[in-house]
Amino acid sequence: MLDLWVIITILAAFSQNLRSAFQKKLQNDLSDIGATNVRFLFGLPFAIIYFLFLHNSYEVTLTSIPNKFILFALIGGVSQIIATFLLLKIFNYKNFAVGTTYSKTEPIQALFFSILILGETISYMGMIGIIIGIFGVIFISYKSDKLSYDNKPDSKNSIYLGLLSGALFGIAAVMFRGASLSLNLDNLLYSSGLTLLVALFIQTTLLGIYLIITDKNQILLSFDNLKDCTIVGFFGALASMCWFYAMSIQNVAYVRALGQIELVFTILMTLIYFKEKISFREIIGICFILIGITVIILNS
Repeated sequence: MLDLWVIITILAAFSQNLRSAFQKKLQNDLSDIGATNVRFLFGLPFAIIYFLFLHNSYEVTLTSIPNKFILFALIGGVSQIIATFLLLKIFNYKNFAVGTTYSKTEPIQALFFSILILGETISYMGMIGIIIGIFGVIFISYKSDKLSYDNKPDSKNSIYLGLLSGALFGIAAVMFRGASLSLNLDNLLYSSGLTLLVALFIQTTLLGIYLIITDKNQILLSFDNLKDCTIVGFFGALASMCWFYAMSIQNVAYVRALGQIELVFTILMTLIYFKEKISFREIIGICFILIGITVIILNS
């Protein structure tokens, strides 16, 4: 039988895939940063409801919240926002495919930060599984007509932004795990729920202030698309609930590597829903991802 963290991570990846699909619809009416804000702003109410449910369902004694928890949640929240912004900025460059591919190194970078910050380690076979999975993702992302490197500034900047984006996503994941574990609670479902609530509150506040100063019309437009935004908020919150719980249970590097199965869901949705063909390259990439995931599950 599959471990709980595996099931939760797969559910997180599937929910995130649905969130992304609905979020793309919003980009017809909202800017990139406006559409990004939706996942936080409309996800926060669901996170509040979720935590209140946990609080009323479990008898958890939390006498105080350590400063480390606030610090980790703050760094994680800010890192995730900046990482998302950098990923969007990459699309302004001609060689954007190079940058986005380098951002897929997040699991390896998350492993490094997990060792550095939390003192965690993984097995050699686990490392091999992560590398195989990343290779599969890069193989799918590869497009011979776009993924080429030259010595021009655009190529260099795209690579730097891609690596930095992957690093910040990795830092965010490690910080969220660290925040949850810093509460020292036996009930990891409760601690991960509280971490999610605080992180989303921080992110909603910071992005809200930014948009009010720079383009408050984006906030008004999001409420004009209330139905779609609510759907994005729901699936975004559901994905985050699962991510945070899985990362509280298991090493971040394993969770993020297994989470790459989202790309498989995306391709399957393209095949089943949009009736588009899958290329041979994508089939090979899927095989590598599934092999990597199998190695990780068997050695986690």
